Formats: sequence, C-alpha cells, structure tokens
Amino acid sequence: MEKLTSNQATHLRWFSNGHHIDLCIDICNQLGRFFPSDPLGQIIKQSQLQALFIRGFLKREFIEIHRISYWRFTLSESGKQYFEEYKNDSSK
Repeated sequence: MEKLTSNQATHLRWFSNGHHIDLCIDICNQLGRFFPSDPLGQIIKQSQLQALFIRGFLKREFIEIHRISYWRFTLSESGKQYFEEYKNDSSK
C-alpha cells in the first residue's frame, strides 16, 4: 500500500468523518474558494485536494446554493476502503 503524506492522512481522516468541501466554480467574487463543512484546523491546498481526487479517494458532485455553482468533494468508496486499511496498518 502506498503511504500517504501526513497532510493527506489528516485530510482523509477529516473526510472520513462525513465532512465535505465545496469549491466555488461560478464566475463571482468567490470563484476558486473552498468552503469546508467544518473547520479543518489546518489549511487544505488545492494541490492536496487534487491529489486525493486523482487517486480516487474523493468524489465530486455538482451542486447549486443560492444560484451559485459548486463542486462538492466527499469521500468515495475507495477512499473509505483505503482509509480503513491505512488505519489498520498504522495501528500495528
């Protein structure tokens, strides 16, 4: 199993607790901003979110809130499975 960086593990743990991040994709003053469902306690960078998404650990869905468009990132099934394996390997 390929190891996660400490930041990736922290973010994956946060997502595994049922949290999500909305990324504004509409042309407005919020374009490109992240809106976490709960404060992370540390800053998540776009590259970190992208790395988890590319590896298949996150899924995204299109949502609209007050007619503003967002991508909502949540933990995917493979992300859940990987995190469970990661937790078990880390506890040994």
